[in-house]
Amino acid sequence: MFLAHCILNVNAKVDGLASYPAAVRGLVDFLTDHEVGMIQLPCPETEILGVQRWGHVKDQLSHPFFSDCYARLLIPFVRQAAMYREQGYNLLGIVGVDGSPSCGVKKTCRSGQWGGDFLDSKETWKKVENLKWVKEPGIFMETFQKMLAEKELSLQFYGLDEAEAKASLPGLIDELSRVLDA
Repeated sequence: MFLAHCILNVNAKVDGLASYPAAVRGLVDFLTDHEVGMIQLPCPETEILGVQRWGHVKDQLSHPFFSDCYARLLIPFVRQAAMYREQGYNLLGIVGVDGSPSCGVKKTCRSGQWGGDFLDSKETWKKVENLKWVKEPGIFMETFQKMLAEKELSLQFYGLDEAEAKASLPGLIDELSRVLDA
């Protein structure tokens, strides 16, 4: 019997950024159609900063406090992954939200100037113009990768692009299909 397990992180976005009102239904439907179990990861930014937070960049979250909080949030998931692996489950991997400063897998947003107040709109727009996309994981996913590696758990990380969620979904499904067919 083929047992599959997927650790999945979907929609808990900053107000106004969500491409989907709840879970990414096309992805959830695909996984359930293929009898893949899922575990929802917590949104670390919601846990720490709440739902009325502003958008952040990776540079703001690259701080020991956030790394420690993220590690504490991930302990049960690393423990579960190790337990499932020990019981012979096939762990397919982790799906993150590319573009997120926390949950990005292949893409996140950075700026060394993002911070301060919004009192001067011209200065704020200069900060916005300084934002850049970089090809690297967010802090939560980096922490997760390190913690899994410490337990000698090698899992594939997959990204769904938050800015192009509907357009990137078919590519993600194709990638997961190849893994499931292997």
